[in-house]
Amino acid sequence: MKVVIQKVKSASVTVDTKVVSSIQKGLMLLVGISTEDTEQEVEKLSSKILKLRLFEDESGTMWKKPITEINGQILSVSQFTLMARTKKGSKPDFHLAAKGADAKVLYESFLSKLKANIGHENVQDGVFGAMMDVALVNDGPVTITIDSTD
Repeated sequence: MKVVIQKVKSASVTVDTKVVSSIQKGLMLLVGISTEDTEQEVEKLSSKILKLRLFEDESGTMWKKPITEINGQILSVSQFTLMARTKKGSKPDFHLAAKGADAKVLYESFLSKLKANIGHENVQDGVFGAMMDVALVNDGPVTITIDSTD
């Protein structure tokens, strides 16, 4: 499982010209699920994301507070292309990405774990499997990648 985490001032997802979700201050997550992933990876990365100190404290000092302490929001988007291999040729190979039905089960579990910790109203997501336009205002910019195999 791979996740690209971006600290944002705002973010939104649009499908077919309709905004389906949006957040203000918080984290934008791009989430890739592999064929090898299980609930263990979901638990590991959801917990890690909720504990990462990516936000400033009251004095403005960075790296002091996690999302759980700032009343921030999360916008998560399933992103199978994170699992691409580009070692050979010029066409990405997506064989490491979990198939739709399997990925959806783990992705929904991931969302549930985030919602259980910061509230259902504070976690938004895109439309699984849809072509989406993702817009964000990166704060910092702060962009971090995490991988369950690391």
